[in-house]
This record gives sequence, C-alpha cells and structure tokens, in this order.
Amino acid sequence: MAEAGEGKGDSGARPRATLASVASRVGVSLNTVSRALRAPQTVRPELRKRIEAALNEADYVPNRLAGGLVRTRSNVVGVVVTSLFYSEFAAVVDALQTGLADHGLQVMLGNSRYDQDQELQIVRDFLSWRPAAMAIIGLDHHPRAAELLRASGTPVVEMWDAGGAFIDSVVGMDHVAIGRAQGGHLIARGYRRLAFLGSLRAEDARARKRAEGFMAAGAQVGRPVLHTLPEPGDPRLGERLLHELLDRHPDIDGVACNSDAVAFGVLRALGSRARRVPNDCGVVGFGDSEASAYMAPPLTTIRPSREAIGRLTAETILARIAGGAPRQLAVGWDLIERASTGAADRLL
Repeated sequence: MAEAGEGKGDSGARPRATLASVASRVGVSLNTVSRALRAPQTVRPELRKRIEAALNEADYVPNRLAGGLVRTRSNVVGVVVTSLFYSEFAAVVDALQTGLADHGLQVMLGNSRYDQDQELQIVRDFLSWRPAAMAIIGLDHHPRAAELLRASGTPVVEMWDAGGAFIDSVVGMDHVAIGRAQGGHLIARGYRRLAFLGSLRAEDARARKRAEGFMAAGAQVGRPVLHTLPEPGDPRLGERLLHELLDRHPDIDGVACNSDAVAFGVLRALGSRARRVPNDCGVVGFGDSEASAYMAPPLTTIRPSREAIGRLTAETILARIAGGAPRQLAVGWDLIERASTGAADRLL
C-alpha cells in the first residue's frame, strides 16, 4: 500500500519573524508596525507599503494565540482541500480527523476551490493560529503559500499527489501512472481511437498529470485526442465535451475522463447519440464515487485509497510532531472494471 523513504522536502525553518524584528528592519517603532496591521488607514501609504514589504520578506504571520499562553502551538491541524464537490476528499478528511482525535488534535478545514490566491489566504490565516501541523492537497501551491509553510517550522504533509518536489512530507499517488492505466485498460479491451475529456484547470496539477499519462499510453495505438476546458468538472461539462468531441471526431471509440462526475455526463451524451456503451464506445472515469456502480451501464473507474491517505497523513503528522523525520509515502489505487468497458467481443 505504501512505501516509506527519506523525504526530499525542505523542512528547514528560519527563526520566526516578530513585529519587533520587522520594526527594526523598517526603522520604525513596534507600535507603528502594529498599527499598520490593526488599522492600516492610520499609517502613511508610503510607510505602510514599506512595512508590508518587510512583513512579506520576513514571512511574517500574526500569532492569534493569547500572549499569556505558555505553549507556542495550538491543538489544531489546518487542512486545506481544493474542492468539496462530490465528496472527493471527504473520506480523506474523515480518516485524518479520526487518526488525530485520540491524540487531542482537532481539524480546521479550508477549501481553496482550486484558487491559489484563496489557498494563500487560508494558509496565512491558519498559520496565524500556530497549528500543530498543516495538511494540504497537492504539491503545486501559490509560491508565497509554499514559502510561508517552509518558513513556519510547522510540520507539513502534502496529500493526494506524490509525483514531484515537496515541502516537508508527502502522502499521495502517482497520477501519471493512473492516466497510463486508464489508457492501457482501454487499449487492452480493444479500443483504438481514444480521447481524454474533462476539467483541466491551471491549478489542478493532478488532472494534468493523469492526462499526460493517458496521452502517452494512447500514443501506442495512434494519436489520442485531448478535449478539456478549465471549468468545474460536473456531468454537464462531460455531456457538452462528448458532443463536441463526436462532432469533430466521430470515430472515437474509447474515452477516459478526469473524474467520475464528468464520465456521468459522457454516458448520458453517448446514449442520446445512440452510441452503445461499451460496444461502440468504452468509458473509464476516476474517483469511484458512490454512484459509479449504479450508472447504466456501471462505470469502470480508478478507485483512490482515500481512507489510507487520510490515515497515513495522520500517522505522519503525529510522527513529525514527536520529532520524527519527514516521510514520503506512495499510496496505491485500484482499477475497478465494470460494464462501461466490458465488451467481450472487443478483446484482442
């Protein structure tokens, strides 16, 4: 299920910036810097810009814990996900919360909605509460968010993706390999004119990696088509993309989708065009949502190990808090074959 190894992340932290150190850097009083944060309208614009620049250069985040508290960390673990639609990460967060609860740690959840500016604000706000640790979806973040996390000295676990450089520790999957598996499965079932459909937003590196893996696998039997839009991945998008695809490439006979939700729309569109699934066209999704097994026909899909990712993230956080070394854990996944690619007469 998982392989442990020495992390390649940068876990070194600079001494934490304080208002006093920022004031010294700018050459003003501590009270002036404090006012620039609490009541910026009371500070001259030119001076306020200098103070803001110094705060950013020092990676300063405010400390919202009461000044009289003895401990320097709260019992909160900040968790940042990229979406709450279709419960994509619900099982991950639930398993993570379960693994932390017995150790007196509570989850504080933020949703960036695939917006890196929102991610930066959430990270900045969560760090101001001096969390015991941070867990965040993906490896690709707003540059300032990554800087703040590195400089904070807080244990950080990046989840869901394990294919790239990371900050401290990582628990995730190889999404390029998942895309290759989607393409390889269609090819093994006899499909030859392949396409990858779905939502491909600039901030969703995991979907881009799956598309990359699929296109590489599909190149074995021809030139696969990539047809995506930077819009939310829902059934309406899948239906729209499939109609556009067949209008331009009517010979397509195998489709992989970046999510099950998109695949649901693809199945609907194929039915409306009298394209039989799986005989005329095979469809494979990603996510294995609860509805996938109940579609007509049931959807072949990739099942991520959501619970394992949440559980291993909790274990990694606890180990890091206890002084353990950073971890890199690669978590497995399963291809669940159902009737949407089950055409026996297409077998080679």
